[in-house]
Amino acid sequence: MTIPATSSRTVVLIGGRGDVGRMLTGRLRGDGMRVRTVDIDVPDVADADSVQGDITDPSPEVRALVQSADAVVLAVSETVALNALAFLSESLAEHALLVDTLSVKCRFDAALRANPLPNSALGINPMFAPALSPQGRPIAAVMYQDRGDLGWFLTSLSGWGASVVHLDAERHDRLTALTQALTHAGVLAFGLALGELGAEGAELTAMATPPHLMSLALLARVGGGVPEVYRDIQVGNPFAAQARRALTDAMRAVDHTVENGTDQDFADLMSRSISTLGDRREPLARLCAELFADLQHTAPRFWDGNGESS
Repeated sequence: MTIPATSSRTVVLIGGRGDVGRMLTGRLRGDGMRVRTVDIDVPDVADADSVQGDITDPSPEVRALVQSADAVVLAVSETVALNALAFLSESLAEHALLVDTLSVKCRFDAALRANPLPNSALGINPMFAPALSPQGRPIAAVMYQDRGDLGWFLTSLSGWGASVVHLDAERHDRLTALTQALTHAGVLAFGLALGELGAEGAELTAMATPPHLMSLALLARVGGGVPEVYRDIQVGNPFAAQARRALTDAMRAVDHTVENGTDQDFADLMSRSISTLGDRREPLARLCAELFADLQHTAPRFWDGNGESS
């Protein structure tokens, strides 16, 4: 088996017209690789490296691309990725690497365990919006099957300045239930509470403390995002419901302590709330102070309570 040098590798990216697909295409091409994209939608412009096709019902052209690829990246939905496995299992070259970008890894991992590929298989999950730079940001990496040839792809991820975080599939899904599902649910619930209480954006920004302003900014970003993406994070992750229940229980605990507890009870609640941070508490507190110091906004300087501001 001859493994090509990184600069001469060909990557076939399935779902190349999606946001994640576009991001990976640009980055991998920047590393000197040839990236051929496959998408069910017609390319915007004629491009020899862009093919219209369906990985779950591959045309002869798509079959030929997959068979000649050094890596196939699945930037598609979980349903499509799972349905493509039978074809990929029989079509990947001996040295080829299979990569997915799924936000949930457990079910894909289970499918590979049930029917192992002869190839290395890697799951990645960029923990940031595709429009952002990978520099200094985490990319989760789940090594489903390592036949000894994952290094070149992982090296590319690190070369973009990303922090590659290695996890198994279950730990990945448990952590993303916290970092994504729990976080998003909390932000959306905050926005719903503001609406229930009759608040208005101009009034809130005029009076906002730094923590509140940061919360409003998070609400604007998350609540203004693509509904399908955020719903998929809640629905698809098998541990997301548990995270949402924990959030509900935590709010009840705060309410109960305020209504029935003592000063010491509330102090204990605050201590418990940061206990998970461990030795990250002080660095995170410094980060927050830096964010607050740099915080600027264009909120009205004056609000008269009648909707007038200046």
